[in-house]
Amino acid sequence: MSESHASEESPVRWVLEDGLLIVTIGHPPVNALSHAVRVGLMEAAERLDTDAAAQAMVLRSTGTVFIGGADIREFSGPRRAPMLNEVCHRIDACTKPVIAAVHGAALGGGLEVALASHYRVAAPAAVVAFPEVLLGLLPGAGGTQRAPRLCGAALALDLMLTGRRIPAAEAMAARLVDVLDDAPREYAKEWARLLIARGGMLPRARDGQALLDKETARAEALQAMERVVHADDHAFARERILRCVMAAIDLPFGQGAQVEADAFLECLASPEREQLVAQFFAARAARKPQNL
Repeated sequence: MSESHASEESPVRWVLEDGLLIVTIGHPPVNALSHAVRVGLMEAAERLDTDAAAQAMVLRSTGTVFIGGADIREFSGPRRAPMLNEVCHRIDACTKPVIAAVHGAALGGGLEVALASHYRVAAPAAVVAFPEVLLGLLPGAGGTQRAPRLCGAALALDLMLTGRRIPAAEAMAARLVDVLDDAPREYAKEWARLLIARGGMLPRARDGQALLDKETARAEALQAMERVVHADDHAFARERILRCVMAAIDLPFGQGAQVEADAFLECLASPEREQLVAQFFAARAARKPQNL
């Protein structure tokens, strides 16, 4: 039996199929994490925990991109709850399995949503990245805390300080992705059914073990920072990214998440961020064909 939620206004829809809450983001062109998407994801997480018929969630999306990050247009207006960090913490806190099926690209907030899920299956051609620094920002939805705990301080900082993309195979080797499969949506459904049958604990990125050797992690973090040129338009954000990863090394997850939230607001209010976002929109406008 199945039950669906398919409001014409909502970019997030779900269908309940034999215990699986299959949640689909459909927000063209890149499934950006707009206010409506965040509301939909929060509602889906609540449904998973409160509906006895829902025993696991598969999170997927339409189009060619899993989630392309934040909706940059919202940066110029008032912040509207729920914020993405609240959504990711809610997904993380779900008491039943959440599996993210990643195809195309999981960028910025999209990668943070995947890391907040308990399991991640990705298509071999998928890529992941934290490109926030290119806009004078940092991953503000738990990314600076979850990623280092999974892949270590050095790689996490490299990704956040440069914004570079890595292929799914590299992400899996770094424990940012659990499984590669050519059909991630179908694999995620089968995996969810197996988890329902077997039960067991839910792994959370916040409990990752990559930072247990704190002295080594601190040294790797400083070395990663030294490899990046500081005297450029991204210095403000980079300094705060380092602060956040150091917090991931030294503090419990909750306290580190608060350091991240404060640093994100500093970046959001910075002239650097305003300048970089203006440059982004100007470059995008220049690429559009002009009517003659």
